[in-house]
Amino acid sequence: MKKLIITVLVVVAIVAGVSCKKIIKALFPGLDVDAPSVTVTLPAIPFAPPDELQITSYTQHFNLDSIVKERTSGTFNANDVGSVTIKEMVFTLTNGDEFNNLSNFESVRITLTSDSKPEPAEVANITFPDPYTNPTYTYTPATAVDLRPYLNGTQLTYNVYGKIRRITTRPLTLSVRVTLRVE
Repeated sequence: MKKLIITVLVVVAIVAGVSCKKIIKALFPGLDVDAPSVTVTLPAIPFAPPDELQITSYTQHFNLDSIVKERTSGTFNANDVGSVTIKEMVFTLTNGDEFNNLSNFESVRITLTSDSKPEPAEVANITFPDPYTNPTYTYTPATAVDLRPYLNGTQLTYNVYGKIRRITTRPLTLSVRVTLRVE
């Protein structure tokens, strides 16, 4: 009889644990979060090497726990988050012209590291259209990399690499807005 009660209690505990996760998922189906925009100055690139080169690096503070608490009125925190993926990235060149614009770049690749996970994750690999048509380019990843392990820390570092199609003759100001899907 004692073994039966213990067995029943173990089964109930397992079912309750699974049910709690389902309840949390039902109450917290996910949300879209705009990360703080990043604005960088891309230097003039007077030559177009055949290979990719590192263009810039940017570090910013990010606190997933605060964002989740704020968006859910304190009901949930970062421990309730199962995954974080990039939903969309919007690149805006604020001072481009017909000779210095996004089409000068054949491609761009962005990696992410953090103070909690120093191994880089490739978060974007983009080929820009040529010829120039618009100072804004929207990128939606075909496959989403789970960034959750990188967000356990508070310092995010983005490294930007690019392959140059044509030279640029002056510095360009690029703003990047990233929308994250938090589930």
